Amino acid sequence: MARSANGKGAVETRIRLEDDGAVFAAAYPAIVPVLIEEYRGKIELEVYTGAKELVLAHLDAYGDRLFSEKSLLALASSLDSYIEENGYRRDRRASSRLYNSYELHARAAEGLIRPDSHRLTEILLRERVRWNDTTFSLKELLEKELPAFVTLVDGAVVSIAAINEQAGGGAIPEITVETAVAARRHGFALSNVAALANYILSQGSPTAYCCRTNHTASNRIARRAGFEPVGRFYALTAYRVPR
Repeated sequence: MARSANGKGAVETRIRLEDDGAVFAAAYPAIVPVLIEEYRGKIELEVYTGAKELVLAHLDAYGDRLFSEKSLLALASSLDSYIEENGYRRDRRASSRLYNSYELHARAAEGLIRPDSHRLTEILLRERVRWNDTTFSLKELLEKELPAFVTLVDGAVVSIAAINEQAGGGAIPEITVETAVAARRHGFALSNVAALANYILSQGSPTAYCCRTNHTASNRIARRAGFEPVGRFYALTAYRVPR
């Protein structure tokens, strides 16, 4: 546990350390040296061992302004040398990108679910899907047994809500959603999110939903589907530099 302070007050954070030696030896294509999560009023950081002192110094400097854009950009810049020395380069496009976290523990209203939302199945894919306008691999979702609901328009999948496989395998399944640009503003995404959330709840688990804080439409979908805001998080991402 660490306590950091500035002129405006103090904030307590719990820090989990991850062995960066093992991570860099594995040469993963992408890494997250720092993850900052605020969940129901508590802040927790997951930090690579080699970045610990830099992060602690940042906590002392920014205290309760930890999630401000200035703070996030300063933190990212301070870790550039450490990241590059280990063969990676920071994703500068996402250096101050902050996400909201939501959870749903009770069923979404059935009235939100449109009749053109369908559970993705082998039969649906084989007999009714003629085209996929999203970037999701429908076949891969089925192979990995990841539940998904899709909207079909004239045989084309124009919107999908699925379990986010990249969410870290936490105890609460996280929903990710995508709608083709030409099919937006019709309620397709909301319908699929509500349908998938209710399916997950029927399996005995609450469900989570995350989106960028400045993504107005995505935040609106979460709220309309009945998701409760539970916190926010920031992930500093970097990608391996080809040798």
